[in-house]
Amino acid sequence: MISSPLLRSFRERYGYPDDALFIKTLPGREARHAEIPNRLHPRLKEYLAGSGIRPYIHQARAYEALADGEDIILATPTASGKTLAFALPIIDRLLTDPDARALLLYPTKALARDQLRAFQEIDSATGAGMRPAVYDGDTPRDARPGIRARSRIIISNMHEIHHILPWRRQWADFFAGLSFIVIDEAHRYRGVFGSHIALLIRRLLRVLAFYDADPAFILATATLGNPEEFGEQLTGRACRLIAEDGSPQNERTVVFYNPYARDPTASLVSETTDLFSASIRHGYQTICFSPSRRLAEVIALRAREEFPAESCQETMICAYRAGYLPDERREIESAIKDGDIKGIVSTNALELGVDIGTLDSVVMAGYPGTTLSFWQQAGRAGRSGRESIVAMVARYDPIDQYYMHHPDLFFETAYEHAAIDCRNPIALSGHLLCAAAEVPIRDSDCRYFGPEMKEYLAALMEQKILTQTGKGIVYAGSSRASELVSLSGSASGGYRITHNGRLIETMDDSQAYREAYPGAIILHQGESYIVRSMNREDRQIRVEAINVDYHTRPLMRKTVEVDTILESSEYGGFTISSAGVTVTEELYGYRIVRYDRVIGSADLDAPPFSFPTQGLVIGVDDDLLAGGGIDDPDGALHAAEHALIAAMPGVVICDRHDIGGISTAFHPAAEGPAIIIYDGYIGGAGLSAKAYELVFRVASLAEAMVRECRCIDGCPACIFSPKCGNDNQPLDKAGAAALLRALRDAIESTRSDEFITQ
Repeated sequence: MISSPLLRSFRERYGYPDDALFIKTLPGREARHAEIPNRLHPRLKEYLAGSGIRPYIHQARAYEALADGEDIILATPTASGKTLAFALPIIDRLLTDPDARALLLYPTKALARDQLRAFQEIDSATGAGMRPAVYDGDTPRDARPGIRARSRIIISNMHEIHHILPWRRQWADFFAGLSFIVIDEAHRYRGVFGSHIALLIRRLLRVLAFYDADPAFILATATLGNPEEFGEQLTGRACRLIAEDGSPQNERTVVFYNPYARDPTASLVSETTDLFSASIRHGYQTICFSPSRRLAEVIALRAREEFPAESCQETMICAYRAGYLPDERREIESAIKDGDIKGIVSTNALELGVDIGTLDSVVMAGYPGTTLSFWQQAGRAGRSGRESIVAMVARYDPIDQYYMHHPDLFFETAYEHAAIDCRNPIALSGHLLCAAAEVPIRDSDCRYFGPEMKEYLAALMEQKILTQTGKGIVYAGSSRASELVSLSGSASGGYRITHNGRLIETMDDSQAYREAYPGAIILHQGESYIVRSMNREDRQIRVEAINVDYHTRPLMRKTVEVDTILESSEYGGFTISSAGVTVTEELYGYRIVRYDRVIGSADLDAPPFSFPTQGLVIGVDDDLLAGGGIDDPDGALHAAEHALIAAMPGVVICDRHDIGGISTAFHPAAEGPAIIIYDGYIGGAGLSAKAYELVFRVASLAEAMVRECRCIDGCPACIFSPKCGNDNQPLDKAGAAALLRALRDAIESTRSDEFITQ
């Protein structure tokens, strides 16, 4: 594979110094097929035989498990044939039982319509009469009654389900016959968003139980570190894991390129554009993944400039992102699949399973944040019978630089864990309001909402939002309950961000306080806006679109009060706890930053803001700091805090902006020095709680990132934080390395092998 002209050009151009370029070839594999299941309906057997389809082993196992009445979570890569794994058991049941129905839920409209075409094709070939249809916000109002009445497969999304559950009577026949619920790309439902979706699913199950329906779940996800646990958290039911992939895989070459090893002032945009253009120039149909909409447009524009005007029509380079009209997106998808487009720059919108064929090459503008996303994006490369190349351009970021220094470890790294916490108080109270508007709530509903349900119901009844009736507790509010709860964030009480009178986003109170202060630059769908006003009375944030090359960084003083210790463990000089905490933040100003250089600042006079959340508390023995050769304890604690926060996304699926932290020379809860990392959402998102379970992996990764970084006193690749409220002062890299090494060694010497490797 190194003999490839493209790889040779990479090596010649980027291979000096040696640590700037890493190339690894992954062998391909043959498909592993299974026999067509004997109990499959004859029409499906004919369809498979006539189409020359032999099911892969994971498709056959999915069918058998569902035929035996089990719920499943299917964790296989992109382009492994998940649609057929859904279709076989669903269509088999619908052919056998004329009353059976199926509900398929997808995270995007583009993916929903892509799957509609697949099911229409199978329906036509088998004559099953399923009449599959999409039912979402774009479905014409006059078409909806007919779809509810006649379609046996309805394709929708979580937001639509949230709003149709109060109208359950219109769906009575469909719900009564519901036999399957498919949740595709299930890994997207994690953190606070996942907590809302998990509670929505429990509301759906309550309504279905009212109609005596008990459907099987089919969850499809990219590979996770905890798929079975995640499936149960999301649905409330145990799911059988099917992870052995039988689909074929072509040989692939993975390239890691670190421009900062050659030039500390390198530009991610320029370096990514160079790789992308080189790939196209060598005849590879290439997709470039960008972390933002704006960057996608810039890379596409610069790549077009790389080619002479006369060949531009042949080259056809374009961008793809949210915000394009549906017809435009579908036209681009079709042109990629037909080969008319040679290069496309996309946000993670094309990371999903939308059918655009299989490309030759993938270029990534930075590590996409998780190994899960990396392999999903990499899965776009692999045209049958041709070599495929996956190239990642590293950013000046701790995780990116760590994998550049240890590329072999990337291929051995365990997948990140996904976290969901259905006890988030805002999410739980909001969904209880919705549930009460759908079916009266009774004591037995604790099986859906947990033992905390009664406490929340009592509080909501005190507020006269719920009321007791002879049939149970019902909703008594004046507004529609589902309008009060946003699946992507907070329940009522959050802030509405508007641009020219149009709602573009909502934020809960804690996010708004630290991200949407007057003068702040916020990003929405990759576009920049400046906050012009924040009204705390009507809870409106008004923004103006702006084209700037800088961002803002809040300056904060923070305190964290530990309210409840949930779990705690001692490790020779450290006490580590999972706790309920109250965070108080005081915003006193912000910095204006261009390319990591401060170019200005402004003062703010904002009242303190407090919110309850979940935290990971690391108490440190005074003697350990004094005897560990640490000259600056405050700087060591602060730098270690930054490193632990930077490491968390490498173990728990999250973004470093989802979590916050403090370090202090004395905290009452620890009776001494402490580092506290907390979820940056009111009520918590399960991230710190999951980090407590995986604290050895978090500590080990943080220690390695600091120890291996080649800077002297600290840099953005190890202990500097782009969101530090203290302007990255004080910091002690050597002290942090010693402290983190002691933490890692203490945990390793205390806990079992099973704990260490999980």
